[in-house]
Amino acid sequence: MRITVFGIFAAVACVCAARNVSGVVTDEAKNPVAFVNVMLMNDSTFIDGKVTDDNGAFFFENADASANNVRVKMTGYEETVLPIPADGNFRTISLTPAAVKLGEVIVKSDVPTTRIKGNALVTRVENSILATAGSANDVLKNIPMVTGDDGNFSVFGRGNAIIYINGRLVRSANDIGMPSSRDIKEIQVITNPGARYGADVNAVIRIVTKKPAGDGFSITASTENRYNKWLTTEEQFNLKYRTQGLEIFGTGYFNYGKKDHDEHSESTNYGKSLFESISYLSLPYTQTNITGKIGFNYQFNENHSIGAYYLTDYYRERYFGYRSNDITENGELYESSWSDVKAWSKTLPCHSANIYYNGTVGKFTFDFNGDYLQTKNNDRSYQYEHNRFYENRNVTTFNTTRNRLFAEKTTVSYDLPKGNILIGQEYTNSRSCNDFSNPENILSSELSDVRESNIGLFAEISRTFGEFSATAGVRYEHVKSNYYQNDRLMQEQSKTYDNIFPSANLTWSRGDFRFSLSYSNRISRPGYSSLSGNYHYVNSIRYTRGNPFLKPEKRQDFTVQASWKYITFSAQYTYTKDVITQIYEPYERDEKISVFTLTNTPNKKLFSIFLNASPKFGIYRPSLSLGMRKQWFGINYRDGYKKFNSPFCTIQVRNTFTLPHDWVIEASLWWRSRGNWTNWVYTHTLSTVDVRVYKMFLKKSLTVYLSANDIFNGLIDKADIYSGNIRMQTYVNNHKRHIRLTVRYNFNTSRSRYKGKGAGQSEKDRL
Repeated sequence: MRITVFGIFAAVACVCAARNVSGVVTDEAKNPVAFVNVMLMNDSTFIDGKVTDDNGAFFFENADASANNVRVKMTGYEETVLPIPADGNFRTISLTPAAVKLGEVIVKSDVPTTRIKGNALVTRVENSILATAGSANDVLKNIPMVTGDDGNFSVFGRGNAIIYINGRLVRSANDIGMPSSRDIKEIQVITNPGARYGADVNAVIRIVTKKPAGDGFSITASTENRYNKWLTTEEQFNLKYRTQGLEIFGTGYFNYGKKDHDEHSESTNYGKSLFESISYLSLPYTQTNITGKIGFNYQFNENHSIGAYYLTDYYRERYFGYRSNDITENGELYESSWSDVKAWSKTLPCHSANIYYNGTVGKFTFDFNGDYLQTKNNDRSYQYEHNRFYENRNVTTFNTTRNRLFAEKTTVSYDLPKGNILIGQEYTNSRSCNDFSNPENILSSELSDVRESNIGLFAEISRTFGEFSATAGVRYEHVKSNYYQNDRLMQEQSKTYDNIFPSANLTWSRGDFRFSLSYSNRISRPGYSSLSGNYHYVNSIRYTRGNPFLKPEKRQDFTVQASWKYITFSAQYTYTKDVITQIYEPYERDEKISVFTLTNTPNKKLFSIFLNASPKFGIYRPSLSLGMRKQWFGINYRDGYKKFNSPFCTIQVRNTFTLPHDWVIEASLWWRSRGNWTNWVYTHTLSTVDVRVYKMFLKKSLTVYLSANDIFNGLIDKADIYSGNIRMQTYVNNHKRHIRLTVRYNFNTSRSRYKGKGAGQSEKDRL
């Protein structure tokens, strides 16, 4: 009897014993799918829920014994209900795409728009309307919090972003136009970068493309022609060949066109005398850009790959225009001049190379990148100044800048049961030499040379605890910077820094809702051009120069983010010390002359919030973004202290219509209110209205785009500037209104297997 009772209790215990339930969710192409809702069920009764990670994996630890099936749901795919296997391991669950019939149109439903993953906002591009947008450039314009164009993008509240494509740092803006939108899987926007990134990185945009499939040739070719007042043409050709584990790739890029730059300014100098000036500059220019890139990568197997590439880039700008100046002293005409302005800027072939190794052994992953960069820029300017009251003046300047950089970065990561630990080091060695001369001796000639090395050590650990995931990291940097002037070491301008930068992130997920908290300690070092002490001539009473005594900015960033279905929210607070600020100060040789330069001011506080909603109604997909940014900042102005605390707001509305026969119509509005955009500048209202229509042919291999940008000519910069004893009003028109015709052809396209991540990006940005 005792044995029987014991056996019954043992059987019950075995039945009721908890078990783990796990698996990997993939799409129809067997690619892992992130952000899929997986629900643990007892028949139709909900028990627990999880969301798949980046690898498509889900895991229920000690799942309720009453659970007998799982329900898998994701927008764009059929709902799947499966019984739980005896061992609890599903291995792989494959999703089936859902088709939604809209009248006579059949389109795939969009996958979820933007969600939080750690400290990143992740937007799914694959199987959405964004997959037909054109290039990566076109996709980024439609990502929440991202603004910019032509390879140069910034993140709202954070500033300029560095960009990765499949883990590889992008060094040329042209590279952003190379990936086709149809090959992009997702876009990750990191507003508060962790320890693995350089301490002076403001924001990171990561472009992840789809897994390559098949061997043979693949081709992407595009031609783009823009017309406003002048015609600009842009041609691009990408070629890949894959066989087994070997991939060889090459890219050619050509751009030629003419643009306009018009600038009107009025300034008042409240010094010993009252100087008022009105200046107008008209500076049309032509630009030519030729880029070539070749490389290879070889994948020995799924765990080991090597690769290298070489890139050369040639760029030239030619300016031919005029400048007029009318200057009064205490109400009397002091100077009236008209100048011919000619300038040439030439970047001799820039040489850039990368070599990498990526490998996995057991739970260890190794990644090594070595980078080399060499550039030479020749700048010449001629200003022939015709003056009504004084002798005519010629101002000629020659400026040659040579940059060289070597960088390497190594990381080792180890997989933990519910997380990952990563350690690494990064080393950069750079040199920037600037040779400036003015034959007329109006300005001082100077040879400056900055030699800098940076050693960085970093570590990060990531863990998952049920509905919570956390990442903590720390980065140490040792920077030694030597400043040479006319071949003599300047001790006061030379600096050595030792800094520690902690970072942390905590994320909570439940169903469709995700919430994230992030913190990081960061630094912003001035660019090498900002450290140059050379004076540059504007007119007889205004010069510009850098400042070799600048200190880096130090800041603390706090970020709160949340997402629910098609709604995302972000709030950021930043406290910055030693803020690099542009100011006016008297010229050391003549107090009548003001010098536009840079200095450090004590501190600045910045708060920003951003809200985006991107629902979908049949063939219509709207997207509404609202942003607000407010700073607390002030500088000395006219023997007092002026605050620049006015907030500004942004509104962006995008409308996309998917029509029958592969037609798409896009219409967007962007508006920014007046307010203090940055530091000491008060900006006026900006706006743009854009419309684009495109049609796909040949089974969507060929796409023709026609667009009209800035239809109402609202992108004219107007600003009020206050500094020292000077108040200035500026009006800048770069004539951004244009029409554009683009044709893109894709044949057998797939993403590159190149896994080089690059090194020394922060130093490259400063060169």
